[in-house]
Amino acid sequence: MNPIERLWKWLKDAVIANVFHKDQMDIDQAIARFMEYIDQQPEEVLRRLGCAA
Repeated sequence: MNPIERLWKWLKDAVIANVFHKDQMDIDQAIARFMEYIDQQPEEVLRRLGCAA
């Protein structure tokens, strides 16, 4: 998998998989929280995407 596919899988696992969302707004908020998290954790992002040196 290339890095964007790994990021997409991570997002799906964190936000969608085995989670009940009451409506679209709830999904949007969960995605926003995920995006905030990855913005604050660049080292983890690189490691999880296989791009760490």
